[in-house]
Amino acid sequence: MCVFGWASEEYSFILSGDTTINSQTYHKLSIPYVNFYTTGTCTQRHSPGYKGAIRQDVLNKRVFIVPPSSTTEELLYDFNLTIGDTVQGYIASNFWANDTVISIDSVKVGNDFRKRWYINFWYNIYLIEGIGSTYGLIEFSPGLGIDFDSYDLDCFMQDNETLFPDANTYCQLITTTKDIDLLSGQVKVFPNPSRGSFSVEFSQPNDIKVITMKDLFGKIIFQEEINGQIKVNLENIKSGTYILTILDKYNRTDNRKIIICP
Repeated sequence: MCVFGWASEEYSFILSGDTTINSQTYHKLSIPYVNFYTTGTCTQRHSPGYKGAIRQDVLNKRVFIVPPSSTTEELLYDFNLTIGDTVQGYIASNFWANDTVISIDSVKVGNDFRKRWYINFWYNIYLIEGIGSTYGLIEFSPGLGIDFDSYDLDCFMQDNETLFPDANTYCQLITTTKDIDLLSGQVKVFPNPSRGSFSVEFSQPNDIKVITMKDLFGKIIFQEEINGQIKVNLENIKSGTYILTILDKYNRTDNRKIIICP
């Protein structure tokens, strides 16, 4: 939640180990580590630890979850939906009318194509067969609500192989802050503070995809795809604090606070 400013969280979900609940075997779902970055007065929403127990009913194409501190099983995903069906279960919206299936197509996952259900145009949410929701995997749907948190599924890995979005994507398992710092050490921004003119240098420039600069309200001030080192010149920009986000080809991000002087 943010009263002022904005925040970002980067984390991984892993299935590790089994547990038995009501004589049923489940896989334990957990978040090893959360990289939290904020400006203003934002608070961290996610925390590391156990996030529930998962069971797959492969024959009936359904996935179930037992939330933390509960012993009651709930439907997480139903991969039998048809156009017009209502999305039910654990991820259904708590705030608005539940999502309905808008369209169905397929997307490549590994070497195969899997069904994909488009369920929310406002936040561009899909359900992908065998993976789950592109909106945070186990997050409740925002429905058509305004100014809800935005989540994105960066990648999916199984048996140490990246299956989504493609095999060439580096799917980083975030387990400690050191994993995030791998990109941070490759980026240099100077001078900072500046009067709107500064350089961004990369030790591995071919690894960088795009840089984006936003104000503290999340408005994009500057964005550019990267082919090498870059010099930023922003004339008539207001003095204040901005956030520069660097995204590399492995979908790692590094956020830098940029100070613009009067």
